[in-house]
Amino acid sequence: MAEPEPVLQLETEKRSGSTILRCTGKVVTESAGQFSRAVRTLIPDGRPIYIDLENVSRIDSVGIGTFVSVWASAKKGGCQLKFINLNDQISDLFAITRLQEMFNADAAKA
Repeated sequence: MAEPEPVLQLETEKRSGSTILRCTGKVVTESAGQFSRAVRTLIPDGRPIYIDLENVSRIDSVGIGTFVSVWASAKKGGCQLKFINLNDQISDLFAITRLQEMFNADAAKA
């Protein structure tokens, strides 16, 4: 029997002026801790962090709470954090929760 796919896969790309964290899968209760740890390890670098959500299929309330938490930690640490490549579902979710402006989130690519 094959191993089940991980709930969330993360790939970090460090560029000279920024870091991109590409997310694939679901940011939900089971993966929120993994996501949070990955982002928090990047904050001390001080480079802008772009969270690429293009391949994220689902975010639950714990995922949204985790996004708010890491965004606040980045801001407190003097690090810019921006969510990019939002699909329509995530864009709608950010709009409904009124987080789009706070996160400075958009469909633009880094």
